[in-house]
Amino acid sequence: MSAATVDARADDLWARHAMADGRIESAQRGVPAGSMAALTSAVAKWQGDSATLFGRLVDHGHGLRAGAAAYERTDDDGATAIAAAERSELDLGL
Repeated sequence: MSAATVDARADDLWARHAMADGRIESAQRGVPAGSMAALTSAVAKWQGDSATLFGRLVDHGHGLRAGAAAYERTDDDGATAIAAAERSELDLGL
């Protein structure tokens, strides 16, 4: 999975959860006071969970990018070492 795919999933999660939050908040009108306290608490927890999940996805995207950069550096370093070996005179003592 690419970092761009993870970013897209994170953005989708954030947008869909924000829409759900909006629908829940608009549905709270007319809810009895006792139920309102429980619903408000549940919504706050869900919003916190959404933020945590979004943050984890963002972190995974950063990790994938960092891994790709490390692989690229390793490939570049290997290519440089091979090119240097080609240019050097190697005496195998044969």
